[in-house]
Amino acid sequence: MQAEFEGFSSGSAIFTKHANRWRKLSFGVAVLDRLSGGGVPCRGIFELAGDPGSGKTQIALKLALSALQLSPDSCVVYICTEHMFPSGRLLQMEAEHKRLNADNETTQTHNFADHILVEHVRCVPTLKACLFDRLPKLLSKKTISLLIIDSITSPFLEEKDYVSRAESFRAIVRRLQQYQEQHNFTTFVTNQVRSVIDSATLDDEQIIPALGLAWGTLVHTRLQISRITNSNVRRCSVIFGPCLVPRHGYFHINESGPVDSSVDQQHMTA
Repeated sequence: MQAEFEGFSSGSAIFTKHANRWRKLSFGVAVLDRLSGGGVPCRGIFELAGDPGSGKTQIALKLALSALQLSPDSCVVYICTEHMFPSGRLLQMEAEHKRLNADNETTQTHNFADHILVEHVRCVPTLKACLFDRLPKLLSKKTISLLIIDSITSPFLEEKDYVSRAESFRAIVRRLQQYQEQHNFTTFVTNQVRSVIDSATLDDEQIIPALGLAWGTLVHTRLQISRITNSNVRRCSVIFGPCLVPRHGYFHINESGPVDSSVDQQHMTA
């Protein structure tokens, strides 16, 4: 899609002229909003990487509820690639969300789950068909405030042609960026992690996001979470982002989903 040149604008004018470009979607979790500079922007690919069971899907569900709280007439598209959509957990989180917002009449009457549209894909061709064919048809009929891919990793695990895989990454991100420019929605993806050991010393094990540089260079902002051993506490770290500084914070998970942890106030570091 060729963008039309609109003429030069001052930096301050751009914020008012194109307010939707700079809008951010709150996580509904204070520590995650602080780390991300206010939430997930509606331009670029926002990635959350982490160990299995660290809370990636829990955060995705919380973000979906936050999007529908902000825009009740919109829908959330949730693409599952690893497991069945956790409907029971969503309903539990929705009930807790309504309980915690008992004074908000709109929240009490809104059926959040009905506005989350789920698609299950298992391979790269199916993922492309979903994003390239079915998603634009949906966008022409409904207002979408958030697209979630949970996770981006799974469809590409069996792909051995790394040149073709990199081309698929670029095609997917380019198409999503075009949709964002046209429809102003937020894109949030989860990613698995891999253990890497220094080949020179055979130690210094690192846990890094999967899919390598071919994918990582296309990501706008990346956070990474991990579980604290023998604890319900999770650690979230900023890996990179255009306007973010490296720091970390803590959260835990209860009936309502991810919430700030008491240790966050003690250990939040810049």
